[in-house]
Amino acid sequence: MRGAAARRAGRAGRRAPGRAGAGGPPEGAFGAGAERGEARRLLFNEISPVYDGLNDLLSLGQHRVWKRMAVRLSGAAEGDAVLDVCCGSGDLARLLARQVGPAGRVTGLDFAADMLEDAAGRDVVRPWRAAEVAWVLGDAQALPFPDESFDAATMGYGLRNVADPLAALRELCRVTRPGAKCAVLDFNNSPDPAVRAVQGFFLDNLVVPVARGLGVAAEYEYLKPSIAEFATGPEQERLARRAGFQTAKHYGIAGGLMGLLVVGK
Repeated sequence: MRGAAARRAGRAGRRAPGRAGAGGPPEGAFGAGAERGEARRLLFNEISPVYDGLNDLLSLGQHRVWKRMAVRLSGAAEGDAVLDVCCGSGDLARLLARQVGPAGRVTGLDFAADMLEDAAGRDVVRPWRAAEVAWVLGDAQALPFPDESFDAATMGYGLRNVADPLAALRELCRVTRPGAKCAVLDFNNSPDPAVRAVQGFFLDNLVVPVARGLGVAAEYEYLKPSIAEFATGPEQERLARRAGFQTAKHYGIAGGLMGLLVVGK
C-alpha cells in the first residue's frame, strides 16, 4: 500500500456526510441518477489508498497494456492539448503526458478529491520528455472547459460510473475539436454468456476476496452489478452517435472481459 494510506489515516475525521462506516457500502451505491453519482464519488475517495495496487494485482499488470492501447487509439500526438476524464490516480494522464511531450498540455479531471491528491502526489517528479499535467476537480457530465479545447481525450473506467453516460459523452464531444478522437476504456458488458460467466467468477472469487483482505470488500462488491447495468458495446456506439460523434467503434479486449470504445468527432 502506498504512502497515501498514511495520509488517508490522518484525514479519517474528514469524511464527507453520508458515507457509510468502515466495511459498509456507500449509501445508495446502486441507486440511480445523482444519488448514484454521489455514492460512486464517495466510494472512489474511500478506495484511493489501495486502488493502484489492486489494479496491478488483479489484472496481473495487464491494465497498463490496456491503458497504453487507449492512449494510442485516442490519436494524441506530440504538442497536442489532451484531456483524461475520470482520471483517478492518473495512469492514463501520465501516459498521455509522455505521448504529447513537453510541448503538449494534459489535463486530468476527476470528481474524487482523494484520487486527485494521490495523482498530484505521484506527479512531483516527471520525465523530462513529458508534459506537465494539470489536475482538476470536476464532473464528467459538466466539464469546466470551453468548447473545442482539446485535440484528443481518454476516459478510463469512468463511463460506467457516471449517473448519465449520454451526458458525459456529449461533454466529451463538446470539449474536443473537429477531427478529434476519444478512447473510453472500461469493463465490458458482453452479450456472450461464457464471457459473463468468466467475468462473474473472477469478480466473485478473486476481486472481492482480495479486496476483503484489504478492508474494502464492500467497495468492490459494486463492480458486478455496475457491469450488468452498463451499456453493451453496440449500445455504447449508439450513445456516442447520439452524443454527436461521427464515428464510434467498440472493441472487446482481454477476451471480451474489457471494452474499448473509440469515437471520432
